[in-house]
Order: sequence, then structure tokens, then C-alpha cells
Amino acid sequence: AIKNIPLFNVLNPTEQQFLSTASTVKELPKFSYLYLEQDSVSKVYFLLGGMVKVSTRSDQGREAIKAILHNHEIFGEHGLTGQDVRDEFAIAMLDGAKVLEVDLDCLKSLMQKNYAFCQKIIKFLGDKLREVEQRLEAQIFLNAKDRIIDFIRDSACKRGQRVGYDHLLKRSLTQQEIANYTGTSRQTVTEVFNDLKKSNLIYFNRNKILIREGFNLSCEHDIDTLKNNKSSN
Repeated sequence: AIKNIPLFNVLNPTEQQFLSTASTVKELPKFSYLYLEQDSVSKVYFLLGGMVKVSTRSDQGREAIKAILHNHEIFGEHGLTGQDVRDEFAIAMLDGAKVLEVDLDCLKSLMQKNYAFCQKIIKFLGDKLREVEQRLEAQIFLNAKDRIIDFIRDSACKRGQRVGYDHLLKRSLTQQEIANYTGTSRQTVTEVFNDLKKSNLIYFNRNKILIREGFNLSCEHDIDTLKNNKSSN
């Protein structure tokens, strides 16, 4: 499992063996928790297969999805920045999700000894921070409809399969979960999806979303472009 994760390819065989002795591969059923809020931070997780969502809840019980994770992504990494207690929870979203659970102290030790590995971890943390900043800017500059459309676009660009001039995306989130991720309501998600379907820009059912050619699926967009588009409207 370790050799299949690009992050670890800068470790020498001895370091990989050290990492292996401090790691456990787990296969999880759908909707099972990997960790909960208020758990102590002693592990870092690497997703080997399947899908995991990382969320938090308000005092009123409303869920906000912080991240939707797919193959080879890292999560639960806050111990690397000094956090002792978790302020989020992680759930497997598909049956058979495979996770590599790594001891936090082991990772810290490898970061101290291997400069290239430390740089890779820092780059990962920086990339994740930029993604959070982009989502925050989207909350500020985009209306609810545009945030949902941007979610569809981003999902298709990252995980969609090209089918002729269209893109096919396996549907793994409910409309409520899309609302929790985009900071909107389930009713708004339903309305936007139905409007796009009536305009023949997407087709969807419970299992898939087909993004039509007319959707204008540009996978090189960024938040600055979105802000410029909003200011010109």
C-alpha cells in the first residue's frame, strides 16, 4: 500500500519499512466513522480507495462538509500542525473504502529526517489551505446557484469520464450533501439541477450525472475568473 502512494516515493527502503510498521490498512463499510469530534489526534489517514467525507456540525446539529476525498488524498492531518483534539469527523461514503492509518509520531519523525518528504507534506498542507481559501471566496463572491454549478463543474473535471462530447460523473452524494458542501439548501440544489436538466445542460438520475457539451465545462477556471464574471454581470 505504501509504495502505491506518490507522497512516499521519496522515502528510502528503510524509511518505508519504518512507516509500514507504524501503519494499518483498514477496509470500511459504508457510513462507518474513521474518527469523531473530540477524539485525540494520534493518526493521519491516506485514502487508498473509495470515498470519504470530512464534516463538522454546528451546535444546532447542521452539518457542513469540509472536504470530499478520493484516492490517495490525505486527511486527519491536523496533528502535524499541533492540534491535539479533533474538531471534525470523517465517514466512509462507499462500501469497501480502504484507508491507510499511519501513526502521527512516525510521520513527524520521517519529516525531521527526510527533507524532501517534509517538503512534500508542506506542499500538501499549502495546497489544502489554498483550496479552503477558494471555497471561502466562492461563498463570498458567488450566489447559491453559481456555487452549485461550480461544484458540478469541479466534480466533472476531477472525476468525470469523457463520453463523446459529454462527461459522465458517478453520483455518490445526495442533494442534501451537495447543499452541505456548497453552503446552500437542499431545495436550492434541487431547483438548480432541475433547471439545468430542462435546459438540456445536464441529465441525472440517482446513479449518475451526464454533463452535456453545452454546459461549457472549462476545467481551467479559477476563482478570479468567477469573480470577474460576477462583477461584469
